[in-house]
Amino acid sequence: MQDHLRELDEMRRSNLGELGQMTVEMASVGSFDRRRLSEQAAEVAKIDREADLIARGLEEGLTLQELEDLARGDASTSR
Repeated sequence: MQDHLRELDEMRRSNLGELGQMTVEMASVGSFDRRRLSEQAAEVAKIDREADLIARGLEEGLTLQELEDLARGDASTSR
């Protein structure tokens, strides 16, 4: 899980860089595509949620099944 958490961190950094570059490019032409910006920001938020879940699993010693249940929103898994 540590390796996956590192991969997620790399993905997050890359996506944030792309979001920043996209924003700068749009600013330079004076036109913002809110849909594209929103989609990119949503991808970063998705990565953040997954990383938070993995970090929780590591802290609490959760099994993969417990993490999957949490990801699906199964309340019976909460400790």
